[in-house]
Amino acid sequence: MREITISTSARVELVDITAQVAASLVELDPAARLCHLWVPHTTAAVVINESADPDVARDLASAYRALVPQITFRHAEGNSDAHLLSTLLGCSVTLPVAEGRLQLGTWQGVFLVELDGPRSRRVRLSTL
Repeated sequence: MREITISTSARVELVDITAQVAASLVELDPAARLCHLWVPHTTAAVVINESADPDVARDLASAYRALVPQITFRHAEGNSDAHLLSTLLGCSVTLPVAEGRLQLGTWQGVFLVELDGPRSRRVRLSTL
């Protein structure tokens, strides 16, 4: 298993981690057929989406904030909106690998989704 550390800079943002995942994959297991990514946080997520145009990530962050606004929840930390979004988006993805390379679509990238930042976040990578 490998771990990637990402520093986020906003409360809600998408950070493209495709290059870090690809580099870690080669170091961990160049013969892997699957790459599993898992975020060990309850207020973050990992998703696959378009990485060619940075406006897509910004639009998604705006949409997430609009979908689940910061309303009054019982949870005293004031971040229940982030917990809810994390459950909707998911804390893991599994990607196919061939010849040591992630098999992403032409425009796809891997993103850490920060929902309660800024923070230091971890993404754990394992292979099969």
